[in-house]
Amino acid sequence: MSAAAANRAIAVELQTWRFLKWVVAICVAIVAVFPIWWMVNVVFADPGVPVSINPRLYPTSLGSGLSKIQTILTETAYLRAYFVTIAYALLTIMGMLLIGSMAAFEFALFDFPGKRLLFGLVMLSLMVPTVVTIIPTYLLVADLGWLNTMQGLLVPGLASAFGLFLLVQFMRTLPREMIEAARLDGASHFKIYWYIALPLSRNAMVTLAILTFMKTWGNFAWPLIVAPKPEIYTVGQVVGLFNAPFSHQTVDVVMTANLLAVLPPLIFFLIFQRKIVEGIAMSGSKG
Repeated sequence: MSAAAANRAIAVELQTWRFLKWVVAICVAIVAVFPIWWMVNVVFADPGVPVSINPRLYPTSLGSGLSKIQTILTETAYLRAYFVTIAYALLTIMGMLLIGSMAAFEFALFDFPGKRLLFGLVMLSLMVPTVVTIIPTYLLVADLGWLNTMQGLLVPGLASAFGLFLLVQFMRTLPREMIEAARLDGASHFKIYWYIALPLSRNAMVTLAILTFMKTWGNFAWPLIVAPKPEIYTVGQVVGLFNAPFSHQTVDVVMTANLLAVLPPLIFFLIFQRKIVEGIAMSGSKG
């Protein structure tokens, strides 16, 4: 076979491989997006016209969908659950970033007795299923009198092994020369952390904040266990009531409640997806 023929064969193989990758990517995208799009079709459809009987791939009534959304927001406790969940998510993010960054600063940049053992124990906790720790955590929260309170919701989730790992991997790449120069200039330990380590770790912290928001917003099991009082229901709990087998809600109303729950994390992800990919890639490649 001549060199030209070999080059043509390689070019055809590369084009075929590129085509197959696009086909697979499009199929995965359709599988991921179609349930959300189907939910939108059900919400923005005239009442009494089931999409399952009259299937279509586009919304047919914008007014009906907006009316359903208005009904849920005004006639149920959905808005209050929104405020509770937003407060829960934001406070969890702030606490996790503060605690995680302080711990990562020590683990990544300094040596102390038992460092490897402690970090290994933290990483080992990633192997433990969350369901195993629910009962002892609940008993501790109950003993502290934190049932049906915001601190009962958020305090157990402030320490994140994954968040610590992500920040440690990133902070290990920080220039030691800059830290030593700051120490020689008389900067205290806290000032080095606050004015050098935190600003340089912004990408990793933004990534952790976004992932924490998405996880906290969709958290269902822990709020259901520790905060069964209706006044402190989260969005997940309210959506669970709509999805209950004996809720006697029509399919379009249930889908509307689910769509309202999906929108905030979906918008956050679409806006910050580049930051998520960059933060994880940098922490993995430079760690």
